[in-house]
Amino acid sequence: MIALRMFQFCVDNAIQLDIQWIPRSELARADFISRLIDIDDWQITASCFIELEKLWGKHSVDCFANYYNKKINRYFSRFWNPGCSGVDFFVQQLAGENCLAVPPVDLIIRTLHYLYACRATATLVVPFWPSAQFWPLIAREYRDCVVASRLFNGRTALVHGMNKNSLLGSQRFFGDVIAIRLNFKRMRELHTDAN
Repeated sequence: MIALRMFQFCVDNAIQLDIQWIPRSELARADFISRLIDIDDWQITASCFIELEKLWGKHSVDCFANYYNKKINRYFSRFWNPGCSGVDFFVQQLAGENCLAVPPVDLIIRTLHYLYACRATATLVVPFWPSAQFWPLIAREYRDCVVASRLFNGRTALVHGMNKNSLLGSQRFFGDVIAIRLNFKRMRELHTDAN
C-alpha cells in the first residue's frame, strides 16, 4: 500500500525515481552508525552558555557538539555532521582557540590530558562530582591551570539532546555542574619558572 502511494505521488508530481538495490554488506558502516545510541546526549542550556561567554569571553569552537546542539558555528563532532569543522576532538589543533569543552563523562580524563598536551585555553563543563575518577586531575594535577570556576545547578544548566534517557539533562539529576576556566599555557610558564 505504501509503495503504491509513493508511486502515485511521483506520477502526480512528475518525479522520476531510479531505484537501486544495494547489498547489505555494502551498508555495514551506515548500518552501524544508525544503531549507535548516545547515552551521554546532554548539553548545556543557552542561558548557561551565555553566562560562560560573559564570564570568559567569546569561545571560538565547541569541542564536543553536533549539528543540533552546537553553541558556536565552529564545532568538532564525533562523526561527520553538516557544517562541522572537524571530526574527533582528539586530533584537532587547538592553538589560539578559546575552547568550549562539554565532554561525555567517560571522556573527561582524556579531554583534560589532551587540553594539557595542546597547551589549550578552555572552559570545561563537567558534573560537580568530587568523588569521581577525573576529580584529582582538576583538584591536584592541573590545579595550577585553573583560572576560575563557576558552579551551576544541574537542573537549570543542562538539558537532554535527542536521547531522553540520560541522567544528565533530566529532572532526575539533582546535582551541580561546574564550569572550570583552564589555561594550560600557564602550566608551561609555571614549570619554566620553577626550573
